[in-house]
Amino acid sequence: DLNQPRRETNVPEGILSVSLLRHQKIALAWMMEKETASINCLGGILADDQGLGKTISMIALIQMHRSLQEHSKSENLTSSKTEALNLDNDEDENVVSTPEKPKVKGDSDDLEEISGMSSSITQFRNKKPAAGTLVICPASVLRQWARELDEKVTEEAKLSVLIYHGGNRTKEPTELAKYDVVLTTYAIVTNEVPKQPLVDEEDNDQNNGERYGLSSEFSVNKKQKKTSGNKKGKKGKRGTHSDASNGGTLANVRWFRVILDEAQTIKNHRTQVARACCSLKAKRRWCLSGTPIQNAIDELFSYFRFLKYHPYLNYKAFVGGIKLPISRDSVRGYTKLQVVLKAIMLRRTKGTLLDGKPIITLPPKSTHLTKVDFSPEERAFYNKLEADSRSQFKAYAAAGTVNQNYANILLMLLRLRQACDHPLLVKGFSSYSVGRESSETVKTLPRQKLQYLLGQLETSLAICGVCNDPPENAVVTVCGHVFCFQCVSDYLTGEDTCPEPGCKQQLSADVIFPKAAIEKCLSSDIDSYRSDSSGDDEKSTFLKDEYSSKIKAALEIIQSSCKPSLTLEMNDLVQWSGDTSSSLNGGDGSQISKPTKAIIFSQWTSMLDLVEVSLNNSGIDYRRLDGTMSLAARDKAVKEFNTNPEVAVMLMSLKAGNLGLNMVAASRVILLDLWWNPTTEDQAVDRAHRIGQTCPVTVSRLTIKDTVEDRILALQDEKRKMVASAFGEDQSGGSATRLTVEDLKFLFEGDRR
Repeated sequence: DLNQPRRETNVPEGILSVSLLRHQKIALAWMMEKETASINCLGGILADDQGLGKTISMIALIQMHRSLQEHSKSENLTSSKTEALNLDNDEDENVVSTPEKPKVKGDSDDLEEISGMSSSITQFRNKKPAAGTLVICPASVLRQWARELDEKVTEEAKLSVLIYHGGNRTKEPTELAKYDVVLTTYAIVTNEVPKQPLVDEEDNDQNNGERYGLSSEFSVNKKQKKTSGNKKGKKGKRGTHSDASNGGTLANVRWFRVILDEAQTIKNHRTQVARACCSLKAKRRWCLSGTPIQNAIDELFSYFRFLKYHPYLNYKAFVGGIKLPISRDSVRGYTKLQVVLKAIMLRRTKGTLLDGKPIITLPPKSTHLTKVDFSPEERAFYNKLEADSRSQFKAYAAAGTVNQNYANILLMLLRLRQACDHPLLVKGFSSYSVGRESSETVKTLPRQKLQYLLGQLETSLAICGVCNDPPENAVVTVCGHVFCFQCVSDYLTGEDTCPEPGCKQQLSADVIFPKAAIEKCLSSDIDSYRSDSSGDDEKSTFLKDEYSSKIKAALEIIQSSCKPSLTLEMNDLVQWSGDTSSSLNGGDGSQISKPTKAIIFSQWTSMLDLVEVSLNNSGIDYRRLDGTMSLAARDKAVKEFNTNPEVAVMLMSLKAGNLGLNMVAASRVILLDLWWNPTTEDQAVDRAHRIGQTCPVTVSRLTIKDTVEDRILALQDEKRKMVASAFGEDQSGGSATRLTVEDLKFLFEGDRR
């Protein structure tokens, strides 16, 4: 707390419709300083905890710059041109420019430099118009950004805002330059912006295993890596970079400021999305993330590269200056990292103190780890699955082939985790909606093509190309790439090309096929195909509530706390929908308590399908949000949950609903399953526990006794220590932990020796 900055800046009166809190005024002062007087990079990382108002702080920064421009228009005409022309100076990330002193508005050094260049170069640069602020965010929060920019700004100071999304978006760069703020998604940036080269790290400890959240010792061997990814790697280095094409509309604009919201999206610097974001031309760059480190210190390199933070944007400098010191002496290494981060990062948690007082006063949050007992049937099913998985893992270990079977081992872990939720998840239960749009298209494909697509789905190394996990509700695209149905559907809300790196196949919902549809077409006897579904009787047995202990526990929580005790009259509903206080007036002036609402999170949409059955049977009104839904449908679900008192529950996919959304109407959060990264769960909880919440928040984490979930909890604690050490929130200097071979042995065998 002693290291926190204290200087405050506020926006002029009449610009924002809300008042900035003190920590937001401090953030504004800090960001303005970083944009004007920073030595290494113009920008930084705003890493405040989830729910502390990073969005409004950034809106204040945009408005502050605009206000300063309006106060000296004549001078700023020259200044803005100067900065716009200077935006191309960040092309070479390995050249350290001489630090400049802050310039007085009106300085024309850049203009004098450029005027000496050839006219052809000047004309080339003038092809890219100078524009305002580009905000890049996940698709799920695109509309929320638009609402915040509209609602948090007064009518007199409205910003012109463009949502750059969908198939009908403009192709003209000059059109983007007309707006103060352009909002878009990571998927669109990935598709439109040429990629920076992959860093040369073959001789370092990074390799393919880390794509899957694994340490360097648990990875495919070099021979396998070359045979499976060599083509793609070469294409990544020479085929899709800035020297290959001019890119799409976003790439042909010189931005004044680029903001990455939920910046952990680019944490893996090898991904196309990270390399595309780093290629954007911008004078000022910001990363917003409440969880900038989730798995490993390596994730910081991607931020440093995007921010052009010298010298650590160079991978060798990052390894030598940060990674190696931590590996040699964790306490001293993390202390150095804290110094490096302090120069470009501002981080406050909900527990941070200013002058001895918390920076924000929120209602209390209580978290309960609820240990649930399996039913006898579930226990028998799980025990057999665990015994088989453990036996298979031991076989890999005895043969010395653990490294070569990482995908199979991940799949075994996935099945054990799913069995803790519901046996049907392991048995391949999927919603009728999976691949429904492609049911007619699949019938038109040649038999040879169908056999090829089925082979892609059935390969033992099938990994979702978006989330890098074994796919849930696996589907294969017409171009032969395998994804989770939710992941590819979420991607296609803003794009119409395949998410697989390097693939330019045009995609739509009617060319994404589930396994069942392909098998049905390949079967010469439809009746025999139907007879293969002999497990349906067993499935219907498992659909009963009593055979899903977690669903039963969740229902008990909902029924005990979330059903309104009074029936509200229509007038009361209208009053409540616009009231954010903890109580409201009834028609006769009496006080009626605000209904208690709950969010239920799961990683798997199939689990949400099963919870829906139970909610319907219990007569509980609910809404749903997952990656398979259109942005309009998601927006409608959020609005109805927040405003309709009859809607008691929101079912949310952890993939689609843990980022950015404001769900303060809920005061109950139920996590049905555990995730490797505890920060992902924290983000989900903070949808409800954030600025605007007026009620105490209760979090229930449901786990099953004596299962793999016990070991996952232990791994989560280790990851929390690593993150705390990096940010200086823990003095023990814990080491970075990922899924090492020892971790895997622990998960399967429960032995740390």
